[in-house]
Amino acid sequence: MSLWPILWAMKSAPVVDAEERVILMTLGESAWSDGTDAFPSKKTIADIAKIDPKTVQRRLKAMTERGLIALGNQAAAAYIPEHFRPHVYDLMIPYSWFPDIAQVNAERKAKGKAPLTPEDRPDLPEAPDRKQRADKGRRRKKALNAQGTASPGGGVSESLGQTGQGVGTTSPGGGDYKSSTGGLQDPQPSPSNPPRNTPRPSVPVEAASGRDGETDGPHVPRQIVRNPGVDLLLAIGAEKPEFLLTGKTLQDQGLTVAGMMLEGWTPEQLRQVIAGRPLPDQITTTVGSIVSGRIRQALSVPPPGTVREPSAMSVAVDTLPRSQVIPMRCCERCDRGFRSPEPGLCRDCREGEL
Repeated sequence: MSLWPILWAMKSAPVVDAEERVILMTLGESAWSDGTDAFPSKKTIADIAKIDPKTVQRRLKAMTERGLIALGNQAAAAYIPEHFRPHVYDLMIPYSWFPDIAQVNAERKAKGKAPLTPEDRPDLPEAPDRKQRADKGRRRKKALNAQGTASPGGGVSESLGQTGQGVGTTSPGGGDYKSSTGGLQDPQPSPSNPPRNTPRPSVPVEAASGRDGETDGPHVPRQIVRNPGVDLLLAIGAEKPEFLLTGKTLQDQGLTVAGMMLEGWTPEQLRQVIAGRPLPDQITTTVGSIVSGRIRQALSVPPPGTVREPSAMSVAVDTLPRSQVIPMRCCERCDRGFRSPEPGLCRDCREGEL
């Protein structure tokens, strides 16, 4: 949700090794800018870090004991069913590390939280020395072959099956660099020219034949087509990373924003529509869906600053009690705004069906 926890975990967190760093970065990827409310599951962390879930559990316990992370507000994950619900952690990013603590505290205030203080987030101690292997420096025992004896020549011999065919490489015995008997031998050498254009299991056969790596099919654009709307959304994402859009969502919403700019919306007005309000505390959809909903809601009214003569209907609506005002809805076909007690199609779309 914010780049700051990721940057802290990647560059400044006092971790012991690479496993802790990847786990901490995975937590930071789902945390708010102050490091709170991170709750990826252990399986998700294990899949990203390429380690066993049991290892993830041990590492989380160790980092909790050292103060890098702490159990957070478990209500943040209350919408997840209890038998699937992970623990919620807070990354204890020091107060002195934040580049803009005023912005962090402003976001906390918008969520109803108290501002961070140096007492809440003190500086963390240096990481302890990495534990050394108990057998470091000891001479390793020689590997045994199928007969239970050490392999001749000091090499490693793979066990042979009943048919005498080995699976891996074998060491036939010692020899000098001039002899033809020394060195490793592969009983099942692989072909020198492996087949090309072999479809990957995760890619459909019809998509694997795409040109220049277009494995997603010809309908997916290879790059984003730049326009004023796309540039404005990218600028908003650079200023507020939690609103960053990518891929097809960026292309589609960029076209809509570009059309709104042609209708009279200014970049400042569009910034207010898209990122003027913070994201909800609990996001059940995607950021792209939230941005799309805000843009669609803005399209239901004319651009600010345009003057329209008040109609009798608008004057009458303004004088009605709030409970009697007919709500504004979006057409299910063209997304145009119209007033109706029930959702459905606008008048133009209904007349088009006749």
